Amino acid sequence: MTTSHLLSKHLQQFITGPNLTGSHLSQHLDDVSIKEANISLYGVNSIAQLVFHIDYYISAVGDVLEGKPLLAKDSLSFDAPVITTETAWQSQKEQLYTSIHRCAQLAKSFPQEKLKEEFVLKKYGSNEHNLLGLLEHSHYHFGQIVIIKKMLRAGLR
Repeated sequence: MTTSHLLSKHLQQFITGPNLTGSHLSQHLDDVSIKEANISLYGVNSIAQLVFHIDYYISAVGDVLEGKPLLAKDSLSFDAPVITTETAWQSQKEQLYTSIHRCAQLAKSFPQEKLKEEFVLKKYGSNEHNLLGLLEHSHYHFGQIVIIKKMLRAGLR
């Protein structure tokens, strides 16, 4: 299995498992209500903000893999729109899943020889570094989502 295929597989498994963490995104996100998604505990980001943030970076990396310019800015990565309806919340979750699937497909077809090449600018490292970083970043924030959800359901506010 090539590195490109392995990275693609890990991105797909982030949504539906099985993966080495024994936990995956849809398992913990699918039953989160809009009310839960919008609650910010102790001043931390809400689940909805984290979903937006994860999608923001996955979409940006996907765009670059498609040959588009890098337009994402760290300063905008938490500028999530306020979600007010269950339909909009379901749409935001589906947007994240779609972005991950898209990025996984792009990673799978990404030429192996280009993985070590520069990702936009030298300071961002290689394409491979960014795909691995995307997985690490997504799992980090996924862990936050799981903890916030558990706290909300335990009645901690």
